[in-house]
Amino acid sequence: MEMFALQSVNKKEIVKVWFREVFTEGNTDILKDIASEDMVTHSQGNDKGYVGIEHFKNWLSWYCTSFVQREWTVHDTIEEGDRIVARYSGYSIYKGGLLDIPSENQQVKETGIIIFRIENGKIAEQWCEMSDLQLIQQLGVKFATNYNF
Repeated sequence: MEMFALQSVNKKEIVKVWFREVFTEGNTDILKDIASEDMVTHSQGNDKGYVGIEHFKNWLSWYCTSFVQREWTVHDTIEEGDRIVARYSGYSIYKGGLLDIPSENQQVKETGIIIFRIENGKIAEQWCEMSDLQLIQQLGVKFATNYNF
């Protein structure tokens, strides 16, 4: 990928690079260009957040092994101040590694919303809410409830 000058990058371009290079290609090298070293990652059930780009790289390595042939679509972006919100969906093939759920090479659909806080042209903080419940249901996990999700 051709490198770009950070000062000329707008927030929408950071979102495009995030989904194209990081989440589709699994390219961790590009993170040094779009994320701060002490980026904070917030996810479900973790209000404090994980600090550091290395922690995120470790998670991404697991994710890219468990979910392959990833394709993402960004449906909407909304900008305000130092933040940009992206609503997205994507398809991948599950290869195992999530909650001991066996792989049958299932294609799964994920949806979510991610909020990036940009500081000095890089992602300083992110909050991500994903459709994990629907994802594990697609993998065949049954819940003891009479309610159909």
